Amino acid sequence: MTDSDAKHAGRTYFATYRTVGRADVRQAILDALASVKEAGVRVLFVTPDGTTPIYVGLELFDTYRIGLLLYPFRSNRRMTTNRPGDEHRMQIRYGSEKSWHILDHSLAEDMAGVETTLVMGVDPDLGHFVGLDRTLYDPLPMGISFEYKQEYVEKALKSGWYVYERENLPGIRRGIPRSRTGLETVVVFRPDKILHFIHLERRAQRLQLDSPLRYKLAESLAKVDVADLSEVGGSGGIVGRHDLEEAFAMSSNHILDLLSSANRLKVAVRGRVAEWHLEQQLRSTKGLANIEPLDLDGQPDFEVLTTSGVKLRIECKNCSPRLTANGNYRVEVQKTRASKSDPTSRYYDVAHFQVVAACLFSVTGKWEFRFKRSESLRRHASHDHKIAAMQVVDDSWSPDLLSVLEG
Repeated sequence: MTDSDAKHAGRTYFATYRTVGRADVRQAILDALASVKEAGVRVLFVTPDGTTPIYVGLELFDTYRIGLLLYPFRSNRRMTTNRPGDEHRMQIRYGSEKSWHILDHSLAEDMAGVETTLVMGVDPDLGHFVGLDRTLYDPLPMGISFEYKQEYVEKALKSGWYVYERENLPGIRRGIPRSRTGLETVVVFRPDKILHFIHLERRAQRLQLDSPLRYKLAESLAKVDVADLSEVGGSGGIVGRHDLEEAFAMSSNHILDLLSSANRLKVAVRGRVAEWHLEQQLRSTKGLANIEPLDLDGQPDFEVLTTSGVKLRIECKNCSPRLTANGNYRVEVQKTRASKSDPTSRYYDVAHFQVVAACLFSVTGKWEFRFKRSESLRRHASHDHKIAAMQVVDDSWSPDLLSVLEG
């Protein structure tokens, strides 16, 4: 049951939960923290058993102090009728079923960002944890089940840290997915990697990372030693600030606010973000032997080599948020500036790249792309060897990248 008036670790939250039979789950977390000796972890305070969220005050690297607000759920592997035999499962639930529909189950949050809220699965018997994206589970979707594969557990127990993407689908009570992209990033990890998960969450929440960016950050942590977490991502790492925050003498939120308030900056950043998402799609496309980003002025964005030996260059462009009268997307395919001595230099030569990738985010809110060969694009009315500035993204553009690359 909940107790909205309870004082919890010296703070008052909208809802705390009285829980029973979870002492082993709580102890597994504390044992994991105690096992990371190279990080100099010292537990300064922990709330008594029987109350959630669990508040833990930590000292790390004999210097830094942080607070954690933990929402753990028991995970196990039990054979269930009509369910796959290699499946692990946890149920998101606190309190009685009757309370699920009448109470606000928003997660506790420290608005100052000093303390970090974590949502995680814990299997005390098999000895692994499942790290969820806290932003996608607020408020807690009480009563749902979360399943994952034995394969992921085996990989995590072997390497310590395994990252995967899971489809985030609508449900009976929820008509739309919690994730805007329809995917969520999940980490399965050994107890000795618990500080890696804390680091992931602190940075992901502070920088408001979406699932693809969170995935990239989680992957980058796989080869980082615990002792090095104090320095990852800028001075102070797990408890510190990003290099840009130090260089600009601004917090990450202030930097993000600055980008949001300056349209030209926002457009420039959105272009680079589109390139990042395109690179992720390229790297997950079967049939590509090599992907090389070309971060050079005057060059296309990527050069790729197919497994059949075809080398192609790809230019990434963001679609206009305004549709045509027929409801088609539009994309501007021209350079930002022209040479004073050659007014036509703003238009691309047909041979400058072989494929255009049109990002649909401005219209759909999703980082998805449509592709077309440059030789098939509409030509400039006065310069036949140049590509027309505005192109209509109709049914002749394909979402299947490989068919376009090899077409």
